[in-house]
Amino acid sequence: MKSNYQITESAIINAETSKVFGILEDVGNWHLWTKSITKISFIDHCKFETNGKVCIVQPKLIPAIWTITEINKNRSFTWRTKTLGVTITAKHLIKNVNKKTLAELHMSYEGFLSGLIYKLSSKLTKKYLNMEILGLKKECEK
Repeated sequence: MKSNYQITESAIINAETSKVFGILEDVGNWHLWTKSITKISFIDHCKFETNGKVCIVQPKLIPAIWTITEINKNRSFTWRTKTLGVTITAKHLIKNVNKKTLAELHMSYEGFLSGLIYKLSSKLTKKYLNMEILGLKKECEK
């Protein structure tokens, strides 16, 4: 999905990709390692699988329902949410780099009001993505 409205954060993590992906797929515990999330939970007995739905509560934002759209075990997962006519897609990519893991977080906005929503939220979103990538790194390197 291409968009002119994108935010990306990345980090090298001193851990194997399987460990990093294991922490990422344990979605229900993200609030324990990133301050960008107050509460996170699966909806309707869903789990970490394609079409699984997750409710994420974050400071300064309304709760959002994210739907997992793609999972590539130990490589990536993607989820989407829709608000005010805008689809927001978040990709979590990991790859092995010399026995370490390169983790990348990509957020893109598409739709009629994507420019406006991006303009209003990008500063906070970048802050939260940075908190997430640093929290993931710290959790994985324990």
